[in-house]
Amino acid sequence: MANIKIENLTATYENKKKVKYTALDNVSLEIKDSSFNVVVGYSGSGKTTLLRCIAGLMDYDGYIFIDGIDADSLSVQERNMSLVTDKFVLYRSMTIFENIAFPLLINNAPKEEIIERVNEVAKKLHIEHCLSRKPKHLSIGQQQRASLARALIKKPSIYLFDEPLSNLDPINRSEARILIKKLIKETGGTCLYVTHDIKEAMALADYLIVINDKKIEIEGSPLEVYNSGNEIVETLKGDVENNALF
Repeated sequence: MANIKIENLTATYENKKKVKYTALDNVSLEIKDSSFNVVVGYSGSGKTTLLRCIAGLMDYDGYIFIDGIDADSLSVQERNMSLVTDKFVLYRSMTIFENIAFPLLINNAPKEEIIERVNEVAKKLHIEHCLSRKPKHLSIGQQQRASLARALIKKPSIYLFDEPLSNLDPINRSEARILIKKLIKETGGTCLYVTHDIKEAMALADYLIVINDKKIEIEGSPLEVYNSGNEIVETLKGDVENNALF
């Protein structure tokens, strides 16, 4: 549903002392239409910054093209994206049903369609019993699944996920991974999914991108990257093996 082409992307932040530092350094990348792409790397490598630039949430040098159109000429709304971050946000005054339904409500979808789609996605994410509650009455994991449901129900052209499953237990995380990929494949959306877990990346990716020290370290099919012998990839693999011991 959307092709994303990134050329010579550089992004900088300014700290409290007004000192600028580079978060992404001359990154070029092409995200193919209707593909599920996973970006993996350590904290501070530039993964989240990449998503924020694509979403139009920060300034950058270089170019981002969405279906051949310079993204600088598009508003956030015109980019037709859903962004789910590890710091999920739910409207505290709304019920979970209203939170999930919000993208449909603002687009004036028929009431019957809203009820059907909210119940469908809530059931798949195991929060159907929470729909009448307010966010404060849900666990952290339930709130995260509600945030995920709101992104999935919108059916945008582009899905951006920033470690959306970080607060779920291993069983629910595995189930949610399967559901995310299934629903996005059904809608034909283009996805960019950020994680630090190479095992999760291998389970999801059509195309795998490893970012290290603000640059793309290696990219390709999951098996090509995993078996590349690249030093950063081997370190990420070792982290998974070490964590499995505890």
